[in-house]
Amino acid sequence: MLTGTRIEAPKLGSVAVTRPDPWEMTDAVLITVLCLFCAGTALGVTRRARSKCRNDEADERLVSLGELVAAFDHMLVRKGLMTRAQLDLIRTGTRSRGIITGMRTTGAAREDYREVELDLMVSRCGGGQFPIRQRALVPASALARISPGNVIDTYYRPGDESAVAVCVPPA
Repeated sequence: MLTGTRIEAPKLGSVAVTRPDPWEMTDAVLITVLCLFCAGTALGVTRRARSKCRNDEADERLVSLGELVAAFDHMLVRKGLMTRAQLDLIRTGTRSRGIITGMRTTGAAREDYREVELDLMVSRCGGGQFPIRQRALVPASALARISPGNVIDTYYRPGDESAVAVCVPPA
């Protein structure tokens, strides 16, 4: 239903059609190619310069856990805090619990460690116990935990109960 409203089409202006100048187009393409070539050359030079410089972070190698443990073991032996045999027992022996039945200080000290003589009752893995007397260097901060009745970590070989290694962490 129309009620007398008139719709007019929008008036369009005239459009002039001209022929493009071929030299303007050639100049634009030439400048674009020249810019791209220069940018590519500049990037190539910086990449080559970067590759000649050493990247210390990329050349660094992470230390493996085995290497870290070996270095720590070497430090303990070098400082005289443990013997190679004790470290071997700790690394490859059987871990057990030892109940301290007696403790005497020997008076010897090395760095922040004190030498003590321990009487221990070591539990066997299959059941049972065996007594042993062991000299060990203990951190001075852990001396309060080294008293009769306390439990500490011990390491031994099931076939050879004559050698025991004691491990007491600092407090």
